[in-house]
Amino acid sequence: MSTRRIELGEFLKARRAQVTPEAVGLPPGGRRRTPGLRREELAQLAGVGVTWYTWLEQGRPINVSGQVLDAVAATLRLSEPERAHLYRLAEATTVRPKPRECANELVLTEILDALDPLPAVITNTRFDIIQPNQAFSDLFHDWHTLPCVHKNLLWCIVTEPLAREQLLN
Repeated sequence: MSTRRIELGEFLKARRAQVTPEAVGLPPGGRRRTPGLRREELAQLAGVGVTWYTWLEQGRPINVSGQVLDAVAATLRLSEPERAHLYRLAEATTVRPKPRECANELVLTEILDALDPLPAVITNTRFDIIQPNQAFSDLFHDWHTLPCVHKNLLWCIVTEPLAREQLLN
């Protein structure tokens, strides 16, 4: 096994240990042998196979696509330098250009505001609420019986009785 693959596995384990289940909208889930996400949880959130992710973390000589690395990087909430490091360790070519968040953020805010009084929300691929407009916040303000800490549409629909009642009507 190459030194780079060993470093890749250590890097992934260290970053996985830093992401709590609560931070990604999962329940804490009882006792854990190690801190952070389990391999199975990370694989599920990233949309990759558990065996595939396990092999990646174990440093096995597998070819991993940029799409898989992007999904793992997003799930681990890696910064741009950490993401670039992940690609170097995996000996892969970065396929995604660095995002221009400021310009995109302003444009999306303008679009959301322009849609008012229609409710609109921006979510990521896991249905985490990134940004709602005022109409969305007004319409769905009473979905929660407890303070909403997870900010995830699917989580609300599944766990909150008030949300289910409003959607069924």
